[in-house]
Amino acid sequence: MPEAGADSLLVYGCTAMIAHLSMSLGQTLFHRYLGHTRLGGRFFKNHIQFHHVHYAGNHVVSTHYLDNGDNNTLFFLMPVALVVGLSYLFLRLDLLVVQLAVMSLSFCGHYYLDNQYHVAGSWLGRLSWFRRKQQLHFIHHRHGNRNFAVIDFFWDRLLGTYRSVKPGRGFVIPIAAPRPRPSQAAFWPWNAGLPPWQTEPSKSVWQQGLSRRASCGLAAR
Repeated sequence: MPEAGADSLLVYGCTAMIAHLSMSLGQTLFHRYLGHTRLGGRFFKNHIQFHHVHYAGNHVVSTHYLDNGDNNTLFFLMPVALVVGLSYLFLRLDLLVVQLAVMSLSFCGHYYLDNQYHVAGSWLGRLSWFRRKQQLHFIHHRHGNRNFAVIDFFWDRLLGTYRSVKPGRGFVIPIAAPRPRPSQAAFWPWNAGLPPWQTEPSKSVWQQGLSRRASCGLAAR
């Protein structure tokens, strides 16, 4: 009986790990191929025209998380529902419950951490692992074709999109303020949907900031 109980825990543990890794990989792929290419449609528009406008360059935190009210949750829940539906055909009920519970927790974790990365003075900032992942996420906001993951950045290593934090380098992160939303044309250039300042990695952060302000000023005219 004890061996049977241990086997059950092992099966539950493996099911939970696979469920989280599936969510983590899905988030990374969705972010890369839907959030940063025109294939994403509305999701791409919301992500680039708002999130990457308000959090760009060194302006990557704010007193509270800036949200324009557009809900992208359905873009993630639709494939999750598909996976759970297919799993219903193959998994026992107890394993299906474990899978659904872990996928739900993983989804909430991704959403919560992504928000907390951009909140100045987040209570999680006291934790070293959070600060490490936060800096990796900030790199994505400076170089839009790198670090698409939110939690498990080893997916970026496997996909060839990983960029590490330079040892000993500190970032000055002024608090971002809500900005006027530029016109759509300014953020649909021939650059896979990235804002202009994220396609110029050779420029300094200060120069990228000038490019950003110039783009916003031209769009507002």
